[in-house]
Amino acid sequence: MKLLFVPLRFLISPVFIAAVDVMILFPMVLSILDILQSVNRHADTHEPVTIASTIALIMIGWGVALEERAVIRRRFGVSGGADEERQVRIDEMCHEYGVAQLVLGLFAEIAVAMISLPDRIVNTIGYEHMLLTVSVTLISIGALIQLRHVFVLLATLWRRRDVPERLA
Repeated sequence: MKLLFVPLRFLISPVFIAAVDVMILFPMVLSILDILQSVNRHADTHEPVTIASTIALIMIGWGVALEERAVIRRRFGVSGGADEERQVRIDEMCHEYGVAQLVLGLFAEIAVAMISLPDRIVNTIGYEHMLLTVSVTLISIGALIQLRHVFVLLATLWRRRDVPERLA
């Protein structure tokens, strides 16, 4: 039965998580640049709102997945190995970075959702670009945090090689 979950071990490994972080970073950065250009040109807000909303949704989803790494490991029986202490540290780190992505994504989504509401509910006329700026700022902070997460995850691999097995 444990053999069935060997691929899952890879899917929750620091290398795989860092790879997904990087894959998500590319559209985040491209979106940030695109939205900033739209804001600077005071272009129509429809497309930038859609882009920001989509990236915020990705941040929310990835944040939830990260923060639940420990639950996934327990649920699928891939916890309790020889390196459990190290895995728990990675779980805690993923939880913290996941919460950051989740919260930043939620607030980025709130900012652009305000624009999408009819003006009779929330009048955002004249504030669209400011709200887009708030959203893109939160997405930018999320991208920086995600980039740091990549380096921290990779550092756990280097530390593991440098430290004797009983301490890893």
